[in-house]
Amino acid sequence: MKVEGLTKKIMENLKEPTTIKELAKKLNIHPKNLDVKIRVLRDLGLVETKKGRNGWVRLSKEGLYLLEKGEIKLNSLKLQIVAKDRIGLLADITSKISKIGGNITSTILERDGEDVIIYLIVENVEKEEIENALKDIVKKFSIIW
Repeated sequence: MKVEGLTKKIMENLKEPTTIKELAKKLNIHPKNLDVKIRVLRDLGLVETKKGRNGWVRLSKEGLYLLEKGEIKLNSLKLQIVAKDRIGLLADITSKISKIGGNITSTILERDGEDVIIYLIVENVEKEEIENALKDIVKKFSIIW
């Protein structure tokens, strides 16, 4: 999913709460047309809305993340990583995955002698990106799915 065009302009103007009317005026769009777009963004979980007299619309945490990244990949990978166990290993792995835009949703660790087997479910990255990011710190790297 990529953020571009009118969607990007709308999202950039929703970092702070505003009304549909104010935003429509700012973007020179009819409020009814903007409302349709806001509903789609809300259904995707990218904006939050409050109805009523003091109502507003603003980006959700997910919307801010997407706007910052500019693009997310809507896939998940389950990884099996084998590495020599040491203090800070998991922190190093998660840091490298975070730097390439990955989001870890699940972690399981198992000890195997001097090694540790780490199972991760990671979103928003491709296999090659993770392999390149982790090649210097792991012994074995496998994609389970």
